[in-house]
Amino acid sequence: MTTARSLLPSIRGSFRSATRRYGDVLRHPGALPFFLAAAVARLGVAMTGLALLFTIHHATGSFATAGAATGLFALAEATAGPQLARIVDRWGQTATVPAAVLVHLGAIAVAITTAGHAPIWVTLASVVVAGAAIPQPGALSAARWSGLIPDPLALRTAFSLEANVNDLVFLTGPILATLAGTLLLPAAGSAVAATLVAVGCVVLSLQRRTAPEPRGARAPVEGRGRSTLLAPPFLATLGVNLGLGCFFGAVPLLVTAAAAAQGLQPLTGVVLACSSAASIAAGTLYGAVRSVPRPQTVQLAAAVLLVLAALVGAVWPVLTGLTVMLVVGGGAAIAPLLASSSQIVQASVAPAELTQGFTWINSASASGIAASAALTGVLIAGGGVGAATPPLVIMTSVALVCAAGARARSGRRREDVSLNPHR
Repeated sequence: MTTARSLLPSIRGSFRSATRRYGDVLRHPGALPFFLAAAVARLGVAMTGLALLFTIHHATGSFATAGAATGLFALAEATAGPQLARIVDRWGQTATVPAAVLVHLGAIAVAITTAGHAPIWVTLASVVVAGAAIPQPGALSAARWSGLIPDPLALRTAFSLEANVNDLVFLTGPILATLAGTLLLPAAGSAVAATLVAVGCVVLSLQRRTAPEPRGARAPVEGRGRSTLLAPPFLATLGVNLGLGCFFGAVPLLVTAAAAAQGLQPLTGVVLACSSAASIAAGTLYGAVRSVPRPQTVQLAAAVLLVLAALVGAVWPVLTGLTVMLVVGGGAAIAPLLASSSQIVQASVAPAELTQGFTWINSASASGIAASAALTGVLIAGGGVGAATPPLVIMTSVALVCAAGARARSGRRREDVSLNPHR
């Protein structure tokens, strides 16, 4: 009893300290408005994929067409995103993001209205344009944090906050998309998602006070010919996020298939929600503590946990085992990995290329999701969950290999990129 009483003040003190650290970050001039605007836009992004699937399937009656549309949207987003980010870096968020939003809105409107009423290529072409033009609010927000906060420790807290928002919107976004499409109109989910993206991105882009300075037509990066996007720490982080995307891509399919095989389909959403909740807790802790290892070490530890989680799924390919896999991999590893990746990008990429850097990280993760989802679906169809889990260990090992290489290089040079960032 005495021990419990002595622990309570310590717990309260830790909670107040964590709250204060996050509050201090949001109290930076202009931080809260752009953070909230980006969160609204990210919710729209999180809704878009499932909303498009629901809308086009209802209009055409074909899962093949709906699947092709969402796949093309994701492919266009991953491919064109960094090129759009390059334009944003060159001319600034205020000048470019509203134009991109206008194109995205128009393409979504065409896709919704032509689905089932025009040749399928018209709808698919519109979806491709919509995916290519959608801004990346996470990258836009991260670029602003990088210019606003000079202190690396406070910046870690800001990036952890971003990781938590990412978990939260991808937990609630699909639910909102489903509710809008079922309770209102089949196309309502897509319309709401596009509206949230538009409102959030435009409000964000019009906040000039915290906007990164555009580089215009100046030399690529601070007068140097070599792009900092080729820096080894950044390239290693791309590989880490590719492996992370492989984990993301396989998990929903594995959990759904395992639940169906055991007659426990209603638990699918609960299991996936537990992963997001655990990740939010881990991300909050990572941003709140005063001292953590350098980002390369955090990445390596998170990558090890990710591979160990995949191994649990491989040796225990039932819903219980996959739940443990999600709590370990999705809960303990993902948010710290995302936050440390942002730290490394901010420190290793020059300000004139920051939006591109953050967007490339998203594209790497999206590429891993697409490849892993496709392979996992084929393997489940051919041999069930037991046949699909071992390859996931190999795919997530990409993250471990890249993180280990980056950590070894930084150890030999005795450097911590997060403490010597570009400014």
